[in-house]
Amino acid sequence: MAQIKKVNDADTYINKNMVVSIVSLATKEISGVIDVYQPTKLSIKRLFNRNIGKGVRIKYTKLGILIDIYVVVDTECEVNDVVYKIQQNVKNSITSLLPIKIKAINVHIMDAEKKDSL
Repeated sequence: MAQIKKVNDADTYINKNMVVSIVSLATKEISGVIDVYQPTKLSIKRLFNRNIGKGVRIKYTKLGILIDIYVVVDTECEVNDVVYKIQQNVKNSITSLLPIKIKAINVHIMDAEKKDSL
């Protein structure tokens, strides 16, 4: 069952899986991102820790949520630009859809691969 967190003092409850899905989709929209990173270690942790899923870790704090995103990027891209675009897109997606504050968005580059051209 998904963890649901009460936000603020209002009767607003946020399903953590919904936040993970929004972050994952917003990340994959960015040019230069090949995929979110899901190594075996994270998959095993997911079984025991509901804070990790789909290459994204969400942690609730009193000041807002902490988001850690693990990605695989294209070798041809500018990493700084990709990281900035991921942070901006995730921030815009979450703030437009959910009444929740964001404390930090951390992007972890786990690997770089050459993107297959079609």
